[in-house]
Amino acid sequence: MLSLALRFDDQGRHEYFSPPAGTPLPTTGWRIERLTRSEDSGIAAVLHTLEDTPFYARSIVETQLLGERRVSMHESLSLDRFRSLWVQAMLPFRMPRAFR
Repeated sequence: MLSLALRFDDQGRHEYFSPPAGTPLPTTGWRIERLTRSEDSGIAAVLHTLEDTPFYARSIVETQLLGERRVSMHESLSLDRFRSLWVQAMLPFRMPRAFR
């Protein structure tokens, strides 16, 4: 798996830094496993799930990065699930979005 960590300044210049260790997040309602990066694994949390389907999930998460708490968008995609016949059979039907 490729892991790239970049920090950008106000002028658009970048510098590389070592990404923190992977931290597991709770699985989705469809049991998709998720992983994020956080300097403190105790802070990593799903704040709100926006989309939860059999092969894709989008959530707002809180982590710690570069010494500060950060809120960001997290997406998970399972192409193995997408390729499965039972998911392919459901594609013509719209999946309801997570209750807001």
